[in-house]
Amino acid sequence: MTANLTDVLLVVDVQNDFCSGGALAVPRGEEIVPVINRLISRFHHVVLTQDWHPPGHRSFASSHSGYAPFTSIGMPYGSQTLWPDHCVQGTFG
Repeated sequence: MTANLTDVLLVVDVQNDFCSGGALAVPRGEEIVPVINRLISRFHHVVLTQDWHPPGHRSFASSHSGYAPFTSIGMPYGSQTLWPDHCVQGTFG
């Protein structure tokens, strides 16, 4: 398969914190990396996105005393799942 000049490969949030051992790991998440690397060579245009948060982000459970990761709380915009600290700007994750 060779992509057309107008085709785009969009790679969303492939980051250390979403791989095995990461703060918000997806089981075997790192196994997608070699596949992505092979696909990149077939596209003229590749867009990579990155999930990042400042330290103390409101979606982190650590920012809400007494709340554990994966619980939900009400926020002004609606229900929010509280996550472990992950993809903090400037970190390895």
